[in-house]
Amino acid sequence: MNANETKNNMPEDLTKGNGAEKPSMGKESKQKKPFLQSTFKKIGFAFLFLFIGVLIVVLSLYLPTASGYKKAQTELDRLIPLETEYIALQDDYQTSRTQAYVYKILSNTNLLQIALEDNKSSRINQYIRYIEEDLNDLSIPKFPDLPAELSVQFSKVKSHAVDDRLKAIDELRVFNNDLLLLIDNLE
Repeated sequence: MNANETKNNMPEDLTKGNGAEKPSMGKESKQKKPFLQSTFKKIGFAFLFLFIGVLIVVLSLYLPTASGYKKAQTELDRLIPLETEYIALQDDYQTSRTQAYVYKILSNTNLLQIALEDNKSSRINQYIRYIEEDLNDLSIPKFPDLPAELSVQFSKVKSHAVDDRLKAIDELRVFNNDLLLLIDNLE
């Protein structure tokens, strides 16, 4: 048997199969190329949409936050000098308030001195009560121990007011001088 006879004896499907195998390999490689191309396109679109999504999220969150930050920074820059001025005004207010208390005590001290000189016991008791109340309310941040010292000094005036008016007047003058010194130190 020769090769032609073998070829003739074989079924047609087998002979066609030998020649047909080559074109079928081309189809598989052609099918792989469109599959890879479509996969790359899908991946490319996925990255594109992911990038667009990230961009939208970043822009929608970052831009309002950045503008809010700029507004807050501007407001902070505006408020810092106001806060400094407010603190200075609070200190001035506290000093003025303390001075007002001391002037009120000085006024009552002068009125007490007049009452002691006139020997008017009801007024003496009234002014002593006023001065004690003001000394209790007196607060001096610069000299925190001074209100207690003034109260002790005024208790000497109070103790002498009943039995020795002249001694009370002398103690009251010392007390009055200390109040004047305090006013000078507060300014």
